[in-house]
Amino acid sequence: MNSTSSPPVAVASQRTTALRGNFVLLRADTLRLLLPQREVGAAEYIEGAPGPGSAGGLFEFGAGDEALAVVALSGRMEPLAQWPQGRFVVTRLAAGDTGICFAWNETRVLIDAQLELRPLPAAMRVAGSPIEGYVEHEGELLFCTTARHVIEAAGAAAG
Repeated sequence: MNSTSSPPVAVASQRTTALRGNFVLLRADTLRLLLPQREVGAAEYIEGAPGPGSAGGLFEFGAGDEALAVVALSGRMEPLAQWPQGRFVVTRLAAGDTGICFAWNETRVLIDAQLELRPLPAAMRVAGSPIEGYVEHEGELLFCTTARHVIEAAGAAAG
């Protein structure tokens, strides 16, 4: 290998994978996630401030059998201890048998999208990370993940 050749890891990190299908963009302040549409339930609008939930990082809307347990994630995919301004949409994620919903500033469905999945740069890769890579869409970077990974990231809130 001569001095002008790139190491195999650098070459591999430049590869992209074509993604095509229906996806949902979920925005929580600076966090922008992209999940397959089949893993995201219908969006519901919420009004007012939530009450504290049964565990740290968990909030409740409503009461009794109608109560929704909701997690609000930070930009680092960690449950927030205080309810953030501007979160008014909640969704359930289809993975396992969790009754937890997630709060977002925005949800947007991308129908029959054609995207290029790029791996994270080496400096951003962490073992066990919930982020599988990223795509560029309309000038934004969207981090690709799955419902299972988002639920696991919120696991601390579920107790």
